[in-house]
Amino acid sequence: MALCAVGALAAVSACGGGGTQAGGATADGGSYSIGVPTWYIAHLTPGRAGFSGVADAIWTPLTQVDRSGKVVDAVARSVRSTDQRHWTITLKSGWKFQNGEPVTAQSFADSWNAAAYAPNTMANGYLFAGIEGYAALNPPDGKPTTDKLSGVRVTGTDTLEVTLTRPLSTFPYVLAGTAFAPMPKAAFKNLAGYDRLPIGNGPYQVAAPGLAPGGQQITLKRFDGYPGAKGHAAQITVKTYQTDATAFTSFRSGAVDIATASGNDLSTASRTYAAQLVTSPTAAVEYLGFPLWDRRFADLRVRQAFSLAIDRKAIVDSLLQGHAQPAAGIAPDVIAGGGGTDCAACGYDPARARQLLAAAGGWHGSLTLWTKQEPESQTVLEAIVNQLRTNLGITSISLKVQPTDQIYPNLLAHKTTGPFLLYMGAAYPNIYSQDDQLFGSSSGTNVTGYKSAGFDALMDKAAAATTTADGLRFARQAGRTAMADLPLAPLYYPVSGAVHAKRLSGVRLGYLGDVDLSSVTVR
Repeated sequence: MALCAVGALAAVSACGGGGTQAGGATADGGSYSIGVPTWYIAHLTPGRAGFSGVADAIWTPLTQVDRSGKVVDAVARSVRSTDQRHWTITLKSGWKFQNGEPVTAQSFADSWNAAAYAPNTMANGYLFAGIEGYAALNPPDGKPTTDKLSGVRVTGTDTLEVTLTRPLSTFPYVLAGTAFAPMPKAAFKNLAGYDRLPIGNGPYQVAAPGLAPGGQQITLKRFDGYPGAKGHAAQITVKTYQTDATAFTSFRSGAVDIATASGNDLSTASRTYAAQLVTSPTAAVEYLGFPLWDRRFADLRVRQAFSLAIDRKAIVDSLLQGHAQPAAGIAPDVIAGGGGTDCAACGYDPARARQLLAAAGGWHGSLTLWTKQEPESQTVLEAIVNQLRTNLGITSISLKVQPTDQIYPNLLAHKTTGPFLLYMGAAYPNIYSQDDQLFGSSSGTNVTGYKSAGFDALMDKAAAATTTADGLRFARQAGRTAMADLPLAPLYYPVSGAVHAKRLSGVRLGYLGDVDLSSVTVR
């Protein structure tokens, strides 16, 4: 599936692939290859790239989230506010892009303006909606009359002042996202070309020729001018695959040195590659969402019945081979504020489920459940279908799958005709993020259609809190408010896994299950 590029890749033996075959002796630190989902390198501009271990290797934003889930300064020396709405950001000195240009406050302002400017059609542009002036760059009709965010002001080479539309106490976490990374002056001469061969400020740089049109791999070279913790390996070949399963198959054949593993592959990996497997709880939840626009799910008792009819432990033990944890809330304890038992209807009680459904008038007609086109999700949903059939007596049940780029638009347009199995990872490791994504009135990932004035009021309090403890307290209260209404039923918290060749060490996973590329050592 993966193709060899030319030129700079020549130094990586066997097309970068291959357990013990890859060329570790070609440069100081050696080289290795990794298989990742296709979207990891589909775009390489901060405003277009997704959150991934590859993006983290190319870019270093103002802040980062450390292994304990705590936000720490990276390029920023300080991020301060007295009212959570007006922020002053001061940069450290000595940071440079991979072409030698200094990283300045203007570098961040230019990058953020470009990402937020509607005519540039950058996928991550919406993440700047909380900054004053975003609306002017995204008018409902016509071309914007400005290309600058009025809420971003450069007051010195190393100082940036940011004004938000409303207080947001977790703004330092937001700044850790790839979208908020800086870009050098060269980027703005040709944004399309830059997207395929970017100049970043992270520990690794994309080697020429970058991502070729239709290409499926890139090479990263260690940036020795990086002022932070330098990468261990000299070169990394990043190959893309449609699914984790195909990446794992590629690893087993020796075509890549590292691959993520999930579902049955994680079980296989734990048996076959126990000494080469790294696992970590993921800051995410797998849930069954209810289509609140469907009158059949308007009664809370129906939603509770569905939730209580699902045997989470059996799914975790039998289907996932223990590589997950039954969920009683929307986030595990690996993120700040997570780990609570916020869902009273997340146990397993078939008798109570039948009583609730009967009290609500019973179920009439057929039922269709939906999920994305991914093997593990389909397998889990098949088990749920069987449990609903057995425990609720609903005989006419079917399931349908759709590609990810179809299921979300259909849900947001309220075209989906039944409950849906989906995954939600926290954008940053704080319960506020998970609350907002799942239940926020303006969230682009609130696919159940849930709206609650009480929830929104508590989230506003969390956003305006002047202490971390108060912010978490209000966010947890908001989450419990939403769970009392049960717009979705949390099912389990996934565990992430990655297998690696014997010649590699130091492989570790971030809070969303991505491999930290810099930490990998070639022995």
